[in-house]
Amino acid sequence: MSEKYRLPFVALVALAVAAVVVVAVIGLGSLGSTATSAAPTHSPSLTPTATPAPTPTDPRSTPEGATRAFFSAFNKGWLTDDPTLVTPFVTSTDSSAYLSVSSFLGGEKAVGRAAAITTQRLDNIQTAISGATAAVEFDYTVGGYNTNVDTGNPVESPNLLAPVHVKVSLKLVGGQWLVDAYTQTAS
Repeated sequence: MSEKYRLPFVALVALAVAAVVVVAVIGLGSLGSTATSAAPTHSPSLTPTATPAPTPTDPRSTPEGATRAFFSAFNKGWLTDDPTLVTPFVTSTDSSAYLSVSSFLGGEKAVGRAAAITTQRLDNIQTAISGATAAVEFDYTVGGYNTNVDTGNPVESPNLLAPVHVKVSLKLVGGQWLVDAYTQTAS
């Protein structure tokens, strides 16, 4: 190619490349952009669908949620031997459930022991509701390690306790499910 035609040829190639880039930017930009697109119209033959109700955030809105919250609070209470952590999840501090937790944690505290819970599983949950009462049954597995209640230092290696079968009785009080009593037996 002669020197005379080289500059116009380079200019023509540059112009062609620029045109391709402009077309690509405009074309690709319109594919992903919704800001300039018109809102979609719905066919009048379509029927609206119901949206699911929001999930309640208070665990006491269901018997299973209240049961899970109760046992979670109980497990947190093991670390400090504080039974009051279950108070929001029981029918009263005179209930069998509260008295059981209080007695157990009091016994642990009396011997200078607490526990750090590292595992909690509620398996095979079955719930039966009858009016303002409910029964929740499940297989319960808990694990962790004992600590000195005063120092918080571990006094043993972590272990997993044998599963137990738990039956929980709940009452609907003021629109919230609360634990009234529970029993456990070996699985």
